[in-house]
Amino acid sequence: MLFRSPLEESFLPEPVVDRETESQQLNTGLENLQNLHIHGPRGTGKTHLTKKAIEDVEANTCCISCLENDTQYKALRQILQELTGEEVRTGYHTSELQRKIQEQVEALETFLVLDELDFLLLNDGDDLLYFLSRLNADLGLITITANHKDLSCQVEERTFSTLQPQRIGFEPFTGEEIYEVLADRARKSLKPQSLRREALTYIASSTQNLKVGLTWLRVSAHHAEDTITETLVKDVKKEVSQTYTKHWLQKLTDHHQLLYQAIEELDTEQEVVQTGDVYSRYKNLCQAYNEHPLTDRRTSDYLKQIEQTGLIQSQYYYGGNKGKTREIEIVDFLTQY
Repeated sequence: MLFRSPLEESFLPEPVVDRETESQQLNTGLENLQNLHIHGPRGTGKTHLTKKAIEDVEANTCCISCLENDTQYKALRQILQELTGEEVRTGYHTSELQRKIQEQVEALETFLVLDELDFLLLNDGDDLLYFLSRLNADLGLITITANHKDLSCQVEERTFSTLQPQRIGFEPFTGEEIYEVLADRARKSLKPQSLRREALTYIASSTQNLKVGLTWLRVSAHHAEDTITETLVKDVKKEVSQTYTKHWLQKLTDHHQLLYQAIEELDTEQEVVQTGDVYSRYKNLCQAYNEHPLTDRRTSDYLKQIEQTGLIQSQYYYGGNKGKTREIEIVDFLTQY
């Protein structure tokens, strides 16, 4: 069954369904050139609504993902590339990148979006936010996170005092809202009468993450000959989980993927998965794939990054050989709400 772009995650609908209040708050913040902090669970429309809002502003706009640019240096390079439209080579000192960015934003009103800020906050994100918040320019800074509701708890007091962002919270979609959004996308993508109501109801009642819902509908459409039925959407559930997981892991490194594979294998073999078990299995996988394993400390950092994606969750306990350990489990994001 063929489908068009409205079922793709990158599609920006007009208007964005069931986000009128958040859209109004965002537009007001842009009009007043305020710093904004947008927070909410994954799949609630934060990034899409922000991109939609800055499409038509008469200003410089720059939107970067901190998942790929998870250090101040990487983020500065990417910001400068976005603002100038030119490739920025490595080798610049941090202060030189900062100077060049200041020159760019002083020339014209600018809106800078730091999406997936969660990943940058694991490293030196505070330093970047402090620099940007103190620029003497018409700069509106928009930060987007899935795991940090209040930035005041994540950055130093001096940074937050100059940043002072207005917070815009995105609540999870209800089942009715997920149904409405998916039905709208289906009408624009699928052949008439090709989607059964009970199939859509099953998807909408199983997740409040719109990205998961779109993935589920898209995978179902690939497998359907004529009609997407409730039986079909149940049958492809495992593939949906694998597709959504792959979507996230492809954005990360090979070592992230090997760590997740280690967790996945252990999860099928034992009731409790602890970090020590994960390290051992990961190192075995590295040997099998001819990869040089990371240090235990670096591996711990990578596990924290995977946790930021929502694919795994951890419970921390005191005990074990090194005083503190954690139990890790894979998140069943099809039924987590």
